[in-house]
Amino acid sequence: MKTLILCLIIWTFIIPGVIAICLILAFLGAFKPNLYLALTGLVIALATWVIMRGLLWTPQSSREDSAPLSANYEQSKLG
Repeated sequence: MKTLILCLIIWTFIIPGVIAICLILAFLGAFKPNLYLALTGLVIALATWVIMRGLLWTPQSSREDSAPLSANYEQSKLG
């Protein structure tokens, strides 16, 4: 259930926000061609940051969910 809520939050808020940032920067780049390269770098930096934030969220929730499973696996291996 936690995963479903997390995915819903990501698809409701984060993905539209990233798309909006990319569209705004593309719009600005179309009107200011001199800044196009700088804006492209900014888009790449923001996309990388968003991906890294997503990767930081995922392992925390998966570690909590899989901790009891790994403990049971180790006990069954020993016994």
